[in-house]
Amino acid sequence: MTGASAKPARRMATRRSATHDALLDAVEAIMHEEGYAALTSRRVALRAGINQQTLYYYFATMDALLLAAYRRRTGAMRARVEAALAQERPLHALWACFSDPFDAALTMEYLALANHNEAVRGETVAFGEQLRALQVAAPALSGLLPPDAPAHPLGLVMALTWVAHLMGFEATLGLRGGHQEATALAQWALGRVEP
Repeated sequence: MTGASAKPARRMATRRSATHDALLDAVEAIMHEEGYAALTSRRVALRAGINQQTLYYYFATMDALLLAAYRRRTGAMRARVEAALAQERPLHALWACFSDPFDAALTMEYLALANHNEAVRGETVAFGEQLRALQVAAPALSGLLPPDAPAHPLGLVMALTWVAHLMGFEATLGLRGGHQEATALAQWALGRVEP
């Protein structure tokens, strides 16, 4: 486009700031307390203590804001998984990493959002594959099972992850039946693989 009909490019914030981080924090707080469906630009701005127009100074669209919040969360989760894999007993550390009820509730909300948001879905798949590749390549996991074991350590990691996430999510709902037994079974299995 040329001439008077061309719109000037909208000025956007280019670097992270306290306001930028407050917006990402607001997204997660609303998701945790009320679910992803409660996210609107107005509610996020109010929660962050800014006006709605300022939100759009930092993020051109709500999708861009949601994606930024999700990327921050997956970056933090990747750092936690890498730290767990560096521990002397990585499976025990991964169990602790994935069994936090607060994290489980947010994970479930992001998964629900991914079901309806193509950009977040793409990020979810890419992040999941990155985590699995990281775990497959982790030297700490390679020698956990005997060479004749019928499974790869990744299968054990995934099973523990799923159980930990599900228990964390149930705990946020107030459902705790069977959790002590499942934890005891997980601890027993972990103790056999990682004494």
